[in-house]
Order: sequence, then structure tokens, then C-alpha cells
Amino acid sequence: MLAKEDAFINARIVTPDYHKALRIPLRRGRLLASTDRMDVEPVVILNESAARKYFPGEDPIGRSITISRDHRTIVGVVGDVHQASLETDPRPEGYIPLSQVPNVRGASDLVIRTSGDPYDVLPAVKSAVMNVLADVPLRNVTTMKELFARRIAQRRLNMLLLGLFGLLGLVISVVGLYGVMAYAVSQRTREIGVRMALGATRANVMTMVIANACVLLVSGLIAGGVGAWYLSATVRTFLFRVEPTDPRAFAAALISLALAALVASIIPARRAASVDPMVALRAE
Repeated sequence: MLAKEDAFINARIVTPDYHKALRIPLRRGRLLASTDRMDVEPVVILNESAARKYFPGEDPIGRSITISRDHRTIVGVVGDVHQASLETDPRPEGYIPLSQVPNVRGASDLVIRTSGDPYDVLPAVKSAVMNVLADVPLRNVTTMKELFARRIAQRRLNMLLLGLFGLLGLVISVVGLYGVMAYAVSQRTREIGVRMALGATRANVMTMVIANACVLLVSGLIAGGVGAWYLSATVRTFLFRVEPTDPRAFAAALISLALAALVASIIPARRAASVDPMVALRAE
């Protein structure tokens, strides 16, 4: 495949099985065929971005466009592909049959789909290419999985570091809440003893402690949620296909923090419920 930019659309010169090899879905019309040769009508396939941009609300099949001064008939529309970057919107593209472009020069990409380990067929591919083009070496051989991993490596590292810092913050929050609740229980030891001496059950005591924790939890979540909402724009550059104010992200964060806080409150609550009333009443 040889790509070249013109003023209006990104034109890609491909062979008929290109879309099948990459499993680019056909949306309308047909794919390129071996019958698309120099002696027949010049054709082109558009991607969905090009179809939306140049034929909004219309069916582009059968229409004609000019690409590099050649008038071509649109015979199909295929799905969009992120060619330049996974983090930018797909560009309008047109796919032109290689057999209809004379004197193609420049570097090309050879796309091969295999059913097993791609590197197992590499010797056979090199041999086949050498038999046809003995002076053309194969460079930058890689699998689609490796290419994809290379594109997202930096993003994955950033997300890993941010995730670790987030986990550390969650642990610190849980430890802090546990410390606050443990201190609050110790300060109310005498009160708890009086309540239990007057007939309060373990369940009543645990409910009281957890209710106090819920008050702190709700206050913290409200304050933190409002602050995060207004500071969300600062993390926009770290996100991919997710809005910084996505309600699902906020809901997941709030639920995670709430569960962690409740777990951290259970131990002080159980400790308060196990207080001996006589010992509690003698406490200073």
C-alpha cells in the first residue's frame, strides 16, 4: 500500500484484498476487485468520514469525485481506520486500486493475514518477495499486535503511573478514615458503655458508629466530587475517548471510595460493639 496526500482527501493505493486482510468492514456498495484494471472505468472506495464530509445525508455510491486530477466513480464505502494516531479522529480517505495507477513509486506496506504465528510465515514471505523483487528488502516487519502496543505504550505507562498514585491515595484515605473512626470510638467509650448498660445491643452500637462514618463519608464525597468536577479539565490530555466529566467515571470513583470507607469503618464499629459496659463505665 502506498499513501499520498492531496489537497482534499487522503488517497491510498491498495490491492483488492487489502480491506479483507485488515478486516475493514464494508458499509455500502462493494470492495475493490481484480477486474478493476486500467481498461475499465476508474473507481474509488471512500471511508465513512469522507462519505459524511462530502456527501452528507446522501448515498455516494455511483457518484464521481476527482482525486489527483483523475475522475473516479465511487463503488463502495468502508469503515474508518485510525491511520495516523489512535487519539485523533479518522481522516477522510479514498482507496484506489493499484492496477489503475500506472508507474507507482515509493515505499509500500505489505499486509498479510495468517492463521497462526505470523513469524512462522516470514521466511516464505521473504522468499516470495525476493523472487519477484530481488532488489527490494523487507524492512520494519512487525505484527499488528506489536504495532498497536507500540502506539499505546506511552499512554499505557502514563495510565499505570496514574493508577498507582490513585491506589496509593485510596489506601491513604482508608487508613486516615480508620484512624479518625478509631479515635472517635475511643473518645466515646464511656458513652458506648452507658448505652449498652441501658440496653443497647451490639447491632445498635455498630449502626451508630457506621452512621457517623457515613456522615463523614458523604461530606467528603460531596466536597471531593465538586472539586474533581471543576478540576477535571486538567486531566483531559491524559484521557482517550473519555470526557473528563463522564458521569460513569465519577460514579465508579464515588462507589469505590464509598466501599473502601465503609470497609475501613467496620473494624472500629466491631470494636465499639465488643466493649464491656463495666470497663467502659470506668474509663476516663
